[in-house]
Amino acid sequence: MKKFSSEFAVGLFFILCIIGLLYLTLSTGKVSLKNEGYYIYVKFRDISGLQRNAPVMVNGLEAGRVQDIETKYTLQGAEILLKLLINKDIKIGENPKISIKTLGLMGEKYVHIGSYQGNSFIKPGTTLEGKASSDLDFLMEKAEDLSKDFSVLLDNVNSLTLEVKNLAKNLNYTVEGNQDTISKIVKNLEVTTKNLEELTFDLKKHPWKLLHKGKE
Repeated sequence: MKKFSSEFAVGLFFILCIIGLLYLTLSTGKVSLKNEGYYIYVKFRDISGLQRNAPVMVNGLEAGRVQDIETKYTLQGAEILLKLLINKDIKIGENPKISIKTLGLMGEKYVHIGSYQGNSFIKPGTTLEGKASSDLDFLMEKAEDLSKDFSVLLDNVNSLTLEVKNLAKNLNYTVEGNQDTISKIVKNLEVTTKNLEELTFDLKKHPWKLLHKGKE
């Protein structure tokens, strides 16, 4: 019987190592050769740059991914159909609110599903209508952020006003004109603080006012 060459032995050993590594990986559940879950479909007019394999969140919990994106043309115009793979353990209540949102500072898009749990759930293969992300929704979110910024600015102005008042009390000015200057500064800061308080309150109560441009 002919002896195996050293090259053949090394090659056989390498193949056996690959097979063993593949077996260990599959047995520990790190890789799955099949998709465990169920599919649902969502129709959109605009998906705002969403890509395949983007995450799907159900009530803030990652629950699947975008399996496929297909464009269909109807009498009403172009329609985009998303095929979503949902984890088998996730149940979605009937009449969910589905939209496309942005995740983090990098701007990654994902599918957000707001599901209100009840006694009935959607079935696999169900086709749902997605909610378009409107500019108004975006501006409303920005108005809320701006309102928070105004609150922080207001706190800073209040702190500065208090410091100026304390400075005016503690320092002994020899020139009367300096006292007048400090008093004017304090008065201006108090007026600014009052205006910021009124503006912040008005924005919190009526955030849509940001949509109106002032006359030039």
